Amino acid sequence: MEHEILSSGNKALKINLNPAIFGTIAEIGGGQEVAREFFRAGGASKTIAKSISAYNKTFS
Repeated sequence: MEHEILSSGNKALKINLNPAIFGTIAEIGGGQEVAREFFRAGGASKTIAKSISAYNKTFS
């Protein structure tokens, strides 16, 4: 069985289009790249309720 290798954007879009997935993305020390991929992929308004990033113990 072959598996398709998906790009980060395609993985994010696949999650965004899944109606069973909804929630919050929290990042510490990883920058905002993960949340950005979900927003750039499209359909994030139906997936992401909130995005939180922390830098030096400060939330933004």
